[in-house]
Amino acid sequence: MNYLLSLVERSLDKILIALFLIMVASIVWQVFARYVLGAPTIWSEELARFLLVWVTMLGSAYVLEHGGHISVTVLVDLLPLPLQRLIEFIRDSIVVCMSGALAFYGYGFAVSGARRVSTGLNVQMSWAYAAIPIGSLLIALFILGRRAAR
Repeated sequence: MNYLLSLVERSLDKILIALFLIMVASIVWQVFARYVLGAPTIWSEELARFLLVWVTMLGSAYVLEHGGHISVTVLVDLLPLPLQRLIEFIRDSIVVCMSGALAFYGYGFAVSGARRVSTGLNVQMSWAYAAIPIGSLLIALFILGRRAAR
């Protein structure tokens, strides 16, 4: 299990770097085309928006795996260790349930996006919406994997 999670995490690292670089290049091209060439493009702005959704959802799972999300633990740190573990379990259970709900409804949203086509890139909107269930499932996977490792 740890090997699988490690493989997913390493792959996610490379995917996020690639998506972020493509997003930055798209934004730079949009600025260059608009202000230097005087001919803005529709596709570059749309691509940047779609990639922002992907980077946000996948990046959220990646940051969760590395413990980088903001948390206020002042009160929890004052509790005895068994209560701290209980609160962590409750917190993780809530996040897994919310991730499951987000993945479930996000999947329905992505499926419904197959009927719509984006204006700039001329691709099905389900490609952009698929980031929601995939990112949510990765969040749940990382939490469950961390729980199993304990």
